[in-house]
Amino acid sequence: MIIFAILAILAIIVFVHDSKKGERTFKSELFTVDSAAVTSITVYPKGNGNDILKLAKAGKEWDIISKNKKYPADSLIIRNLLRTLAHITPERVAGTDKTSWKQFEISDSSSFRVVVEQGGNITADFRVGKVSFSQDKSSQNFRGNRNMEVKSHIRVAGDDRVYVVDGFLSMMFTNNPSQYRNKTVLRLDKRQLSRLTFIYPGDSSFVLARKGNKWYVNDIQADSAGTEKYLNSIENATGTEFADESVIFPNFGYTLKIEGNNMSAAEVKGAFDPGSKKYYIQSNINPSALFSWSNASLFSQIFTAKAKLLRK
Repeated sequence: MIIFAILAILAIIVFVHDSKKGERTFKSELFTVDSAAVTSITVYPKGNGNDILKLAKAGKEWDIISKNKKYPADSLIIRNLLRTLAHITPERVAGTDKTSWKQFEISDSSSFRVVVEQGGNITADFRVGKVSFSQDKSSQNFRGNRNMEVKSHIRVAGDDRVYVVDGFLSMMFTNNPSQYRNKTVLRLDKRQLSRLTFIYPGDSSFVLARKGNKWYVNDIQADSAGTEKYLNSIENATGTEFADESVIFPNFGYTLKIEGNNMSAAEVKGAFDPGSKKYYIQSNINPSALFSWSNASLFSQIFTAKAKLLRK
């Protein structure tokens, strides 16, 4: 009985020792971020580059500050970013010291640094390294294929260990301002639209107007299917590529004016530059953004041809 008691005491001592050791080697929480209190997020580039990007709260909105330029941020992207920050939790330790940094691309020269502030106080300071992909053995989709798991490796300031967390953090945290910019070209409710005026070069301009429950191109009844398809395509049009700040912009040769009920008039201007062979679009819904593509797809989508709206 005495021997049993001694063994039990030894077991408790070992358990407590191992628990404390585990606490020292594995944090259940890397940092605490209150998404409602965050005032800025700064992303530092890999190595010693100077292309620092800062996301700064401005009232209820957010600004992107990069290379002495300021742009309005997409509020939805910022909300997702803040939600991700608030839920970053370590799943396991991938490396315990600096010898593992190269393997997990987490050294100062190979990783982005992210600093989160709340009212001037730093609440999170970490580096984002390698991303890994694997099949989730615990779940599968309706076709029987297993879902893909995406994990990121991060290192917190003052801690040499490398932690594995859920998500594609290197996609979310980057010093590229386009990642966070407002990409809206048009945001409309097609049910409220009443008149669209297409102003094109030469004599190709025309008007698409609603009369009752039918649409007309000038005075000719429009094709209902073609018109519906067009209105669907512009209702929530977005761009992904922004023009270089130094671009010498050509004259806008195309204009689309959109009027309707319970809405301010929307206007989109477009141009094609034969020199650079690029298409440009700018809208009064998102005036700070000048979009530019080598591909004509969005340009053609917005500045449609009259023939596409008429009955075949």
